[in-house]
Amino acid sequence: MSRFDYHTGTLTMDAAEGYVEAEALFEIDALWSRHRDRYGMRSIQWVNNISLDSWTFDGRKQTRETAVALLGEDEVARQEDLALIEWRQTAEQDDADEYADQMRDLRHDLAAE
Repeated sequence: MSRFDYHTGTLTMDAAEGYVEAEALFEIDALWSRHRDRYGMRSIQWVNNISLDSWTFDGRKQTRETAVALLGEDEVARQEDLALIEWRQTAEQDDADEYADQMRDLRHDLAAE
């Protein structure tokens, strides 16, 4: 099933104020396997797209278009690719951990009834 995932990373740039590492939110359109294995794991089958959703500079939320105006399309796309690599390193385990937490909470709720 395809769903949107989000990854919090950084957008880096050389600005007039110096080197900036801004917190950034990336939206990832990924296709995950339908079924979990016996350990609760699913796998990422395909990544359809990643896009810089927003980033924060000087306490203000900025858009992808602003990043493109400052850095250029190629540099924003390069940083999106880096964010995708970061996300993929932990996405499957993070998903399994979230699933395990949901199952634990469900068992706890059912035991309390």
